[in-house]
Amino acid sequence: MIRIDPHIHSVYSGDARGTPSEILRRASAIGLDAVAVADHNTMKGSIIALRESRGMEVTVVPAMELSTSAGHIVALGIQEEIQRGLTPAETLDAIHDQDGAAIIPHPFVRYRQGLFVNERNIRVDGIETLNSRYIVGYSNWRARKFARKRGIPEIGASDAHFVEAVGSSFTLVDSEGEADDILHGILKGKTEPAGSRTPLPLIVREVINKKFLGRMRNYV
Repeated sequence: MIRIDPHIHSVYSGDARGTPSEILRRASAIGLDAVAVADHNTMKGSIIALRESRGMEVTVVPAMELSTSAGHIVALGIQEEIQRGLTPAETLDAIHDQDGAAIIPHPFVRYRQGLFVNERNIRVDGIETLNSRYIVGYSNWRARKFARKRGIPEIGASDAHFVEAVGSSFTLVDSEGEADDILHGILKGKTEPAGSRTPLPLIVREVINKKFLGRMRNYV
């Protein structure tokens, strides 16, 4: 079984602190086999992570988290950036045209642009049913119930915005360790979410960090 954290943010998201190199070192230290740096609307962090992972025992699955017209979608296994602001259907087509997997993060949370708040009747490849950044468990429970009812693969992810949160939740995938193998295992539904919630002090740090960054942008 491969342990992958498939939804991590780096400094290139604009609201996170870890560099790709720091994320990789953290992943290696805690025993993750693979990661996906899924920054908001850019593959820059993912591309750097791919380059810096050479010679390491941590596989990098290329990714980005896309802002569609109705909510967020994590694109796993893509090779080229996809335009933000497309409809969910257009975004899914663009991901699948690159033989990638479309994962819905925090699907039912309005303030985090959860896609299923606005759109549910679309073909997706996985749903985060264990997202670490929930203070209470209701949203994960609701996502898990939805995924099992529809037979959609379940994904665990840290959604980390600080390096210390990397791997707090992750996905066990019955696959070999290469990126293509991991992606194939996810698409086949050979997944099991694992881990726990992000410690509350890290969530508080993130809230403070985002408020600070927001104020700084207002002065620019």
